[in-house]
Amino acid sequence: MTFQPFDKIPAFDKSGIDSVIKSVSLVARTNQTVGTEMADFTKQSFEHGTATLKKLTEAKTPQSALEIQAEFMKASYERLVAQVKLVGGLYGELVKEIGKPLEGLSKAKLPVAN
Repeated sequence: MTFQPFDKIPAFDKSGIDSVIKSVSLVARTNQTVGTEMADFTKQSFEHGTATLKKLTEAKTPQSALEIQAEFMKASYERLVAQVKLVGGLYGELVKEIGKPLEGLSKAKLPVAN
């Protein structure tokens, strides 16, 4: 005995499998790009922090040390915000690309069980 509404749903054919494979490879590519971006960001952050520490050791007055530290904090914040926007944009594009094959499904009418 089969449940009739499931008999009317189209089979998961080759185009469905192709969509899944495309989605998985999009996710993998995006994650690889994000990983590379984060590694670069981490490296730059370390270099920025090291340069700032060197400046701090050369500071002659507490006032100049505070100014160096304030500059460091401001630049770090701005870099972090830019990085968050970049990563958010990459994942936003991923969601749009993965969602394209599903757009047609939202318009499909599935049979209702009686």
